[in-house]
Amino acid sequence: MRIALVGYGRMGRAVEEAARARGDEIVARLDREDRIDAAALAGAEVAIEFSVPSSAPLNLRRLAEAGVDTVSGTTGWDPAQGEVDAAVRAAGTGLLVAANFSLGVGFFHRIVRVAARLAAGVPDYDVHLYEAHHRHKLDHPSGTARMLADSVVELFAGKDRWEESPPAGRPEREVVYLSVARAGEIAGTHVVSFEGPNDRVELRHEARDRGGFAVGAVEAAHWVRGRPGVHTLGDWLRDRFTDSPSP
Repeated sequence: MRIALVGYGRMGRAVEEAARARGDEIVARLDREDRIDAAALAGAEVAIEFSVPSSAPLNLRRLAEAGVDTVSGTTGWDPAQGEVDAAVRAAGTGLLVAANFSLGVGFFHRIVRVAARLAAGVPDYDVHLYEAHHRHKLDHPSGTARMLADSVVELFAGKDRWEESPPAGRPEREVVYLSVARAGEIAGTHVVSFEGPNDRVELRHEARDRGGFAVGAVEAAHWVRGRPGVHTLGDWLRDRFTDSPSP
């Protein structure tokens, strides 16, 4: 498959390595200063976009206008999602946006959803989340942490919202608290802990490097090609984990 890379930082380079290992061809490498149009995309069949929140909405609209199906792993631009979705539907292209393309995170998320529903039925249990990433990461908390926290709030009875780190004083029982760390070159760690009066059940995903995210992004690019419309991570994962129960 012919792939255009939009954003050529650490993740863009990791995606290039994963794509070449699969036998795909990188036909364009576009970064912040480069204009995105049909000529620059050099006949790409799909684009993989890892840029920054301030650039992603315009990048994705231009990719749609150029007729290129796209997967995007940029997070932190949620307020512009509506206008990007409208541009994709108008163009008749496909778009898959996800906070994390790691297949390991995919099935971790499904396990967390099942665990949240089960733990909610056990008396006196509580739940909290923790995530850590490298100091270069711009969004805070990470998109993956937000996704996990949203699922826990949805499925853990008695919780109505999540917030970052407990404030001073007594924490509220109705709130799921999420702690965040940024340090060094941590590739990505996410922990969901179910705390009981006598024990703890802890679920943990720890990325060793960016390779897992890159491999998943390339696989998602193969999936989105030729699928018009705006797709979710759940759409892709339901196809990918066909033998697993729905969370």
